[in-house]
Amino acid sequence: MSEADDHRPAEVPGPPPAPRAWWHPSRLLRGRVRPALATAVVGALLGVAGTAWQTGSGPFRADHKCWGALDTSDLKRYFREPDKVVAEETAVQFRDLTGYSGVCRLSTGRGAVTVNVHQLDVHYDGLGRWGSEFLAARLVPMGGGLLGMASDTRAWLALPEGCVGRPSEIDGPTVVDIDAGWTVQDSEVDKKERAGLTHMVVKLVNRIIDQEGCSGAVVDPSDRLPAADDIRAEERPDAVCGIKGLAIPARPEDDTDGSGGKKGGKQRTDWSLVQVTPDGGPVRACDHLRVGTEGLRLMTVSDPRLAALFERSSSEYGTSLKGARGSRGSLSARNGVFWARCQTGDVAFVARNTEWDSSSLLHTLFPRYIEAEAARAGCGTLKVTTGTSEGS
Repeated sequence: MSEADDHRPAEVPGPPPAPRAWWHPSRLLRGRVRPALATAVVGALLGVAGTAWQTGSGPFRADHKCWGALDTSDLKRYFREPDKVVAEETAVQFRDLTGYSGVCRLSTGRGAVTVNVHQLDVHYDGLGRWGSEFLAARLVPMGGGLLGMASDTRAWLALPEGCVGRPSEIDGPTVVDIDAGWTVQDSEVDKKERAGLTHMVVKLVNRIIDQEGCSGAVVDPSDRLPAADDIRAEERPDAVCGIKGLAIPARPEDDTDGSGGKKGGKQRTDWSLVQVTPDGGPVRACDHLRVGTEGLRLMTVSDPRLAALFERSSSEYGTSLKGARGSRGSLSARNGVFWARCQTGDVAFVARNTEWDSSSLLHTLFPRYIEAEAARAGCGTLKVTTGTSEGS
């Protein structure tokens, strides 16, 4: 007992123990260990850990980055000069309210890559920055039953729930994601760099699995990802996002001529690129891009673990949407979310308009998109009706 403990009133409990890092001595000494040996090992680890924590490398291998997961050969698959990569990291820890968390920053003189371990937040991550960047059509599914996707600048992979758990069905999964910086959305995907990020995120996930004492490992899918050009789609006026019979309505400003008289409406046809997620993944996103930025996204989230990220937004916007079997949603001029319980599990349909000011685009297009996608997503036939809700 310390001097501070001697003076603590009996009725005041001591502070809760700090979350333990992976390499905390008590976690490394699992099972039965002789007392003398345990004392020696703990002393050695504490002596090393005091220095290792300053460099963020942990007490294992100085040449392994990000909690001992990545060696030089792993880094070489993405970085041009892997021997010059410097890692700064915080220990991966479990906290009762936020689940697992940890950050590792890999930097060189040319830029930086950030690794983040976190539980996806159902309040912010679906329609926020994470969903915008890590569910984009530029990313392809990893396949093989993995909940993960990758491009040449982003990659993410969910930790197995059998190992780290999941609080409830309404909570998002815990993921490891890699952010390699700015993305030019309409540029060609670098297949080699995409494979490199995929390989690294798998190594990171397997490191967590191992450190948590779980059996098994994720098989690296980097050599069997869909072709880089599979995301490009040829847009047809009568088959938006490759969906036959789905058309983008005419822009309102195209309905009048310069003198205020009526003229024929025109469909939007000047998108520089349309990207569609290859089939077989947890989401199917369709991004309409112009001048390197996203103008319109239509997305079907068919994995219930990710659909949970959008359920809370289904009543957030001004116009309500209703369908059969309790399916529901809402939309505004900028966003739309429709959430349905289907035979395959919960499915979310999502729309985002960042270019058109008129509300007519999503109000016309989104209900039709839901009805057209419902059967493919395992929801059967859905007839969507609109009304008015209290959201804004």
